[in-house]
Amino acid sequence: MGYEYIPPEETKVLKLIEDISIARIGAVTFTSPPAARELFKIASQHGLNESLLTSLNRGVIVVAIGPSTRKALEENDVHVDVMPTMYKMGSMIKSLCDYLDNEGSPKMQKSF
Repeated sequence: MGYEYIPPEETKVLKLIEDISIARIGAVTFTSPPAARELFKIASQHGLNESLLTSLNRGVIVVAIGPSTRKALEENDVHVDVMPTMYKMGSMIKSLCDYLDNEGSPKMQKSF
């Protein structure tokens, strides 16, 4: 059993990058290393890598579902703010909620 790779729709990814860059999005959850790599691959192809990186590191809460996803983000110089101790979707969302409840978010306070 495995997963079939389906490439992302580039226009949707570009819209996501735009929304991240103009602070329309406060948090991004990454659920796999390929998702992180594809985001930066498409950003790079369109000359948007630097603005994406700056926005992710300054204005957006970055959530990684587990260590391999965190590694893929860090390979692109992205700081991960939240990662659950159990590497499952529900735990990831709970960890993000806990982060917002307990830590607040200096990133979001600066953005909005």
